Amino acid sequence: MPAPPCVKIVAAATRREAVRSGMVLVLLFSPGLVRGQEAGAPVHEVNRGDTLWGLAVRYLNDGPRWREIYDLNGSSITDPDLLLPGQTLRLPARSAAIARPATQEPAEEAQGREPPAGRQMSPQEDPFAGPSLFDSSPERAVTLGGFEVEARPNLASVSESDFNRAPFLAAPEDLGPTASTVRELVANPLRLKLPETIPLNRRVVLLLSGLPAEVGDPLIAFKWRHRIGRHGRVVEPVAVLTVLETRGDSAYARVSQVFAAYEVGDPVIRTFSYPEPPPVGAVPAEAGVTGQILGIANKGPLLGLSEVAFLDVGAEHGIGIGDEFVTFAPNVSNAASASVDDGQALMRVVQVRPKTSTAVVVRMRDVGTVQGAQVRLVGQAVFPVP
Repeated sequence: MPAPPCVKIVAAATRREAVRSGMVLVLLFSPGLVRGQEAGAPVHEVNRGDTLWGLAVRYLNDGPRWREIYDLNGSSITDPDLLLPGQTLRLPARSAAIARPATQEPAEEAQGREPPAGRQMSPQEDPFAGPSLFDSSPERAVTLGGFEVEARPNLASVSESDFNRAPFLAAPEDLGPTASTVRELVANPLRLKLPETIPLNRRVVLLLSGLPAEVGDPLIAFKWRHRIGRHGRVVEPVAVLTVLETRGDSAYARVSQVFAAYEVGDPVIRTFSYPEPPPVGAVPAEAGVTGQILGIANKGPLLGLSEVAFLDVGAEHGIGIGDEFVTFAPNVSNAASASVDDGQALMRVVQVRPKTSTAVVVRMRDVGTVQGAQVRLVGQAVFPVP
């Protein structure tokens, strides 16, 4: 597929803000690679949905390097699975490094020297080839000088935080009993006018309205967003709550994770079961299930990493958490026979419903995938061996 023309990046806090302000939001990319900010960018302001793993992929092109970001900002990150929107994070050196084939090492690096700032590394020839990002995870233990040393476990390809915060499609009747956030417990003796957003570790009172809840149960607070045809409305999780006490038809809960603005009045449901053990990668799919994109969370084309789309295939089609799909350009009408070389993005499933699923962009070759575009299953999730 011929390389698209390079265009400038215009920074914007969100795509909606960029549209409202009349700015143009485009990406700088070439086949097989995604660039982050300009080389040497020292900080990143956290946006809704950001994770340490995602930032490491975006800026360092290496997910396992998330710990470098965590260590660099240890005083401001209390939980590596929780990043607060608006938080400013420092980034390690070479924040805009570009992936290259392992066999094509620049001479400077071969000699242990850092390449000059701004230098572009050679892109991979096929970013969709091979089994996902997690095919080089170490074994359970290694032997060093006669001592057996336990290596780090395989990292989940879909973390519990990613799973809980993933939006999905549903109708009200699909969710069963729904509680409501009726009160925030805040000591405010000076009667200051505080923002309505409920931050981490605040206590809230819930009206259960038939929702079964016991002490220790995790719950999800969410907001209803736009409708996508007959498939339902977008359910956007905004916080995870932990039940501390129940009294009749009400409950006292603690805000344990925050994904977006959580406010009094937001509905609450029980969390879904996170896979145990979680997937640690993907292998090529034997049968390529095909489908299409029902809608995109931000109502526009897929423009980069962490963008979210809803697919018309789900658990009833054999799809599970961690499965991977390739998206195709709008002019591709038959995903079953299309070449993967014509794929625009690689997406990983992070939430599954019976007939639909939620997928997040993990690699991008070309922007422009839109609602209605065809997709094909190319990777099936694998799980760690006990």
